[in-house]
Amino acid sequence: KYMGKYLVSLTGRIDATSRFPESSRFGFFPSLGLGWIVSDEEFLKNNDLISFLKVRAGYGLTGNAEIGNFDYLSTYGANAYGNQAGLTPGNFTDGKTTWETTRQLDTGLEIGLLKDRVTISLDYYNKDTRDLLLNVNVPSTSGYTVQQRNIGKISNHGFEVAINSRNLEIADFKWNTNFNISFNRNKVISTNGIIIAPGNRSRVINEAREGQPIGVLFGVKYAGVDPNNGDALYYTEDGGTTNDYSAGHRQVIGDPNPDFIGGLTNIFTYKGFELNLFAQFVYGNDIYNMAGGFMTANGDYFDNQTKEQLNRWRNPGDITYVPQARLYGGNGTAMSSRYIYDGSYIRLKTATLAYTLPKTWLSKAKLSNVRMYVTGQNLLTAFSKRFQGWDPELSSGFTQTSNQSSNIIFGNDFYTPPQARTIIFGINISL
Repeated sequence: KYMGKYLVSLTGRIDATSRFPESSRFGFFPSLGLGWIVSDEEFLKNNDLISFLKVRAGYGLTGNAEIGNFDYLSTYGANAYGNQAGLTPGNFTDGKTTWETTRQLDTGLEIGLLKDRVTISLDYYNKDTRDLLLNVNVPSTSGYTVQQRNIGKISNHGFEVAINSRNLEIADFKWNTNFNISFNRNKVISTNGIIIAPGNRSRVINEAREGQPIGVLFGVKYAGVDPNNGDALYYTEDGGTTNDYSAGHRQVIGDPNPDFIGGLTNIFTYKGFELNLFAQFVYGNDIYNMAGGFMTANGDYFDNQTKEQLNRWRNPGDITYVPQARLYGGNGTAMSSRYIYDGSYIRLKTATLAYTLPKTWLSKAKLSNVRMYVTGQNLLTAFSKRFQGWDPELSSGFTQTSNQSSNIIFGNDFYTPPQARTIIFGINISL
């Protein structure tokens, strides 16, 4: 720090992990940060509007080694078939995996207005991730379906805004607001021409494709119902329609990445009372209902059905989105855009009402603080009426457990249970 307003930060980090071969276990990750507190300059001192202004920028590298402990080894496993024991190939690798590296540029402004009554943080970032640690598809004739490699390049860039304000301060009443919103744009720059998809394709349509956001939903586009006979229809490559699913054109049919996410907190206080309301929101993401072929199955013998089935095709001339119900017919139940829904939502995540007893009351009982509160979680949620699941706030990638799969397989709903609506009563006592 120079003169209290010119800032420089320089770091160098060396990491090593035994998850990689001995020849590539070490990674060097430097970073440089610069800052300038502009409000300390003579031309901004004592400014009535701008009480604080800081400009900052940084560039650095970080590494990712989140793979299995022995994934870099080709392994065999013991197996028994009938009365015969033997070894079978397990993991298959080229033994050359190394650190996945992200180069990131950050620039930002920190602004304080009206003696910091309003503070604003503006950030732009650009992340370039190379040598991705991914399970790459290989010909199954090799005896394997995937092989872990360092491959490809992904770009993320975005803009983040955070605003904190003291809205009202009238006697004992105060109202403060905190707001944040983030916009991220993701793109797969290169996969060396390889389409990366999960080894287990059972009802999973996420892929990593060059030129598309990661995890893009790729499959056949649903075209509705033939009003003459109730057949499910799919779009062909020339823009026409067909009732033959195998003849449908495979294309990008959805994107699980949201346009923006954010949160809003309002805090109201009056003497010892406090009301804290926190809402979160997500907009522009698609959710693929992997259970659609079971819960909206048009007469197949599977699970309990959605109310959407009441709108099924019944008579020639019916105009509807739901095909005719046919026992064992699989009419429209194949993986398609039929089961893709708008995943946007806004949720009152938490609401807390609290009361802190006056200090004059507590002194007689020799207590320093007593606070009583009631908190509600997941109280209200607004989302698309067409969404067939119970909770649009999905936090996992179905049954995929590996890091590589969870990076690609997301935005899926397979009977995801709703988060509990919880009411908590409590009291905090300090002696």
